[in-house]
Amino acid sequence: MKTDMIKPLLRGLSTGRADSSLDHGSSAGRARARGRAALVLLLALPAGALAQEPGDVRIGITYTPGYLPGLVVTPVESTEGLGEVARVAEAILGQDLEFSDRFEMIEVPGDFRPGSAVNYGLWNQLGAVWLASSQVSGSASAPVLRVSLHDVVFGELKEVKAFSLPAAGSSGFRMAVHRVSDEVVRWATAETGMAATRIVYRRKSDDGASDIWIMDSDGENARRLTNDNSIVYSPDLSPDGSHLLYVSYVNGGPVAYEKNLASGAVQTVSAEEGLNVTPVYSPDGRHILYARTEGDHTELFELQRQPLCCGRRVTYTSVGETLNGGYSPDGRQLVMTSSPLGLPQIYVIPREGRGEPRILSRYVYGERGYATSPDWSPRGDRIAYQAWIENSFQIVTVGPDGSDRRVLTSRGSNEDPSWAPDGRHLVFSSTGRGGSGLLILDTVTGRVRNLTSGRVDQLASWSTSL
Repeated sequence: MKTDMIKPLLRGLSTGRADSSLDHGSSAGRARARGRAALVLLLALPAGALAQEPGDVRIGITYTPGYLPGLVVTPVESTEGLGEVARVAEAILGQDLEFSDRFEMIEVPGDFRPGSAVNYGLWNQLGAVWLASSQVSGSASAPVLRVSLHDVVFGELKEVKAFSLPAAGSSGFRMAVHRVSDEVVRWATAETGMAATRIVYRRKSDDGASDIWIMDSDGENARRLTNDNSIVYSPDLSPDGSHLLYVSYVNGGPVAYEKNLASGAVQTVSAEEGLNVTPVYSPDGRHILYARTEGDHTELFELQRQPLCCGRRVTYTSVGETLNGGYSPDGRQLVMTSSPLGLPQIYVIPREGRGEPRILSRYVYGERGYATSPDWSPRGDRIAYQAWIENSFQIVTVGPDGSDRRVLTSRGSNEDPSWAPDGRHLVFSSTGRGGSGLLILDTVTGRVRNLTSGRVDQLASWSTSL
């Protein structure tokens, strides 16, 4: 969903080949002379001509920590023969709850004795507001994890539930425990967790080829989804996690494909002459929004899924490139990148195409801004994008009405943000922070953690809760 096509299009014009080192595409195909001239004009602008968006609130390293309730996760107890299952489940639960960034994690004292009654007074003195205790029973092939959440302040059991898990060591075991973690988050905060999710991304190899990879939200279970040995980019998972949209040059020009992750079957979404790029799913999974060449530039189109049919043109910008489309959570509006003003900016339009586009990124006549790769928060209250600020790209968020613009990062170069389903975490690619890779930022506390490092991993897209 985060696919800044402008820079690689420019590189393709200047070098005669497609270079997707930062984004997703090239000018391969037959882009006509007027469209090429507009892109060459953009290429001719020096980097210094792109100014920081004035009026932004820079909070990249000045987050004000808010109150985080104390949470203690006691060791997971187990019946005979299930000690290893309990150990693995305990590690996953503890890390997930820490990564949720919603709690101040409290260390369990060394003299803690499993199986003892909950001493609310003691835990209260240690600063705990919540206490999560767990037990594993059943068998290694069909373990049952029973989790209890205690309200320490009021001295009472708030929630308790038994969760049936897949066999220990099976491919679904970790994801099942992630779902338990999200349930604990919901019990304590009444809000959505993000542990039971996956992230798809583009990994680039040393020879310039790339493929789409997928991993769990904690960085585990990374595996390759495509094997095109070509330029591949623009991944997006269907809402149910069963299908993948992406763009590949494996058969020549940029073609949009959909892959069934269970069967491995691949179907072509769009292979029109020119560009077929930035495909994304609608929130209900029933439509696909993408950009393709229309005359001498790109416009947004929408297709019905299953079966693919009934395509319609969504935008009529006629000048500049329009792409990077994405849906609002309710599916009624679209956010997109478009460049009718010269350099790309972020706009919102009604999905049905009626009504004037509304610019969200900072634009002042006579000043040159550069903003791309928008993603609408699942909560509906923020739109994230990347903007050129003081000679590098930084992550910015803004309200859907253009208000309350915030610059969230300030170190290195940071691109292509994607929201977690909790509406507070962002994954994005970063360089210059001692290396390159994917980072996760909690937009509430400002906490940042590495998801991957030491590899050219980019263009991440966060799934819905699975």
